[in-house]
Amino acid sequence: MAKSPTESLARQYGNLVPTGRLRDGKPRSILFDATKCIGCRHCVQACKDWNDHPRTTLYELSSTNWITMEPPMLEGLSPLWARNSCMHCDFPACAAVCPVEAITKYGEGPVVINQEVCIGCEYCIHACPWEVITKNDITSKASKCTMCSDRISEDKQPFCVQACPVDALDFGLREEIVDKATKQAAAIGGYLYGDKEAGGGGVVYVLKEKKEAYGVRNVGQEKFPKHKIPLGLMLKDLFTPRCGIPGKLRALYLAIIHPKRLIYRYFS
Repeated sequence: MAKSPTESLARQYGNLVPTGRLRDGKPRSILFDATKCIGCRHCVQACKDWNDHPRTTLYELSSTNWITMEPPMLEGLSPLWARNSCMHCDFPACAAVCPVEAITKYGEGPVVINQEVCIGCEYCIHACPWEVITKNDITSKASKCTMCSDRISEDKQPFCVQACPVDALDFGLREEIVDKATKQAAAIGGYLYGDKEAGGGGVVYVLKEKKEAYGVRNVGQEKFPKHKIPLGLMLKDLFTPRCGIPGKLRALYLAIIHPKRLIYRYFS
């Protein structure tokens, strides 16, 4: 009997991250073409509208602002624009370090934080090589872009993609998107970004100028890169009930049944 896409993910990750399936298990990707972007921030506002976030904090990532356009300037005042948001890694370090399995990698591409399970330990915030996870000041829980996983489960595209007025964003099956991005990059003498960084992921950029000009992060190609969780924070969690007794008990149970995650968290 053929293995399901979710079982294939579990084999690929060796139980290092929790996996799931939203629809058919076929990986999808978002394409961001920086040569078409005009910095209008329609995508930013659309994300807020779909997720019922207030239309504030447009220029920095927060628990209610999951996308920013870089540089943080008013519309039309920069010759180059770059998207800054979750890259939905194929090998998500955030999910690997989470002690309570609050973060799931779905076969269709999204990496999603379950707000009901998150205990606010901040490990994912420190582990993310893209530095795009933030903490909600009210709930103390981690927050980031979900790639509109709720829409993907209904076979719809992310709302930011739908809102782009100049087709700088596209969405579809991974192979088709990467092929399209590769052809677009070749046509303009540019290159791809995000297809190999941190092992690749569900968001790929078409860039023409140097990465530094766009302000995008210089992330290596290593899968599950070394995280930056402060040792003092992890030691504090071992000896204090910082995130609550239920959270500690859940973390202890999961550490016993999934020791690879514990090893990655403490020794990577």
